[in-house]
Amino acid sequence: MSIRNYYASIAIVEMHSDKKMTIESISISKGECVLSGAWEFSTEDKQNISNVVSNRLIIALGDESTVSKFLNNPELKFLKAKPFLLEARKAASDAVLAYELFKSEDAKKRKNMVEPSFFDWPEELDFNQSVEYMESIGKMAVPASTPVGMKNTLAAARLVRFMVEMWQLDEQERVNRKYVDGTDAEITILPESWLKEVVPL
Repeated sequence: MSIRNYYASIAIVEMHSDKKMTIESISISKGECVLSGAWEFSTEDKQNISNVVSNRLIIALGDESTVSKFLNNPELKFLKAKPFLLEARKAASDAVLAYELFKSEDAKKRKNMVEPSFFDWPEELDFNQSVEYMESIGKMAVPASTPVGMKNTLAAARLVRFMVEMWQLDEQERVNRKYVDGTDAEITILPESWLKEVVPL
């Protein structure tokens, strides 16, 4: 297994109308997902911006094409919520079906089995609306002391961290079940749709 399965780094990038750019980074490894850095740059400071985003997967807030054009690096990979959600929903559904099949093969013997529990993944998410989503599920979007210019960027980073943590908890639930075996029993730090974009170190 390549190292890409063990570590990934994501940068939330937001361009502002006052010629500022804010960035939050997230470091992801097996069993861990942490906010690992926060920056505010003038858009004229292109070298430092480039240094921060290089070798990271990018989630652009606002207009992705504007951010992509500004960063001007064809090697950068941009992530979207939809593939993550589709894969997470399917993986949870498949595991529940596997449980039901396994139980039905010997219902009497397995009548006390506990059904696996997975996160209730939404069909869609807009990272530009991270504050609203986090508050809708009873989570704090950002601390009260967060500077206004960093609020959306930090909220999006916290939402991504939450999604990754829920994915990893779902993965743990899947591998803890004896009716899930083979390749399905291997925990991945991210859904394959995002993981495949990680550049091996």
